[in-house]
Amino acid sequence: MAVARHETIAHAGPNTLFVGSVEKGFAVLHAFRTGQRELGLRDLSLSQISELSGLDKSASQRFTNTLVQLGYLEKDERTRRYRPALGLIDFYYTYLVSSRLAEIAMPRLIEASKTHGTTVNLCEPDGTDIIYTIRVPHQKAFFRATIPGRRMPAFCTAPGLVILANRNKQEVETIIENSKLVQMTEWTVIEPKAIRKRIEQARRDGYIISSQQSMAHEISTAAPVVDSDGRAFAAVQIPVYMPEWTTDMIEEKIVPLVIETARAISGSYFSES
Repeated sequence: MAVARHETIAHAGPNTLFVGSVEKGFAVLHAFRTGQRELGLRDLSLSQISELSGLDKSASQRFTNTLVQLGYLEKDERTRRYRPALGLIDFYYTYLVSSRLAEIAMPRLIEASKTHGTTVNLCEPDGTDIIYTIRVPHQKAFFRATIPGRRMPAFCTAPGLVILANRNKQEVETIIENSKLVQMTEWTVIEPKAIRKRIEQARRDGYIISSQQSMAHEISTAAPVVDSDGRAFAAVQIPVYMPEWTTDMIEEKIVPLVIETARAISGSYFSES
């Protein structure tokens, strides 16, 4: 299977403050995310790290060994393969504990999850993707759906589309043009014209209901978290599953809840700043 190699950061011009060796270290760490997403691998060999990071074998060995010594990777001496280590959790903790958005959103997401016993997520945009930064899972949710940090394409996910619906036209076009428009399910909408229509509908409605676009049987509803100018910088998402939930039930119960929660977060974020 062909796998996308690590993409280096594109620079607008010479930057004397940019440290290439730091980028290479992160390329090694990024290889594990790529390996998990595209190959389903938890552990990587040195040759796989080299392939996925785009570094030669010697550089991969040096940076990987350094990251092991620093506690961000660990090595299985039996298989001689590497995996992420506990030290990486520090980065996630540091991000969340420093985030006013997370602090404001968390209690509201927890309360929303209690209303109908559903999962409730907060998603933030990053390039052509959205990232699930906070997840309040339902007790029956499958493992990957409970883990913060999951990255998904914006063009086909409810939170991504509703964020794009509250961005300017140029931003929308840039995201669509730079996205890999691949089907995640047999129902995923990948035609740019149809994607634009979905974004326009979300702009008119103030929310979006998205059925089976990234996962079979999942119906995802999202509403934007916006700044004082109406520009979305996050989204609240509530996924539910067929056949337990129907569209009529979602319109009646989930839509008002997701809109109310997103508005509460938006209002509190700026009133407390």
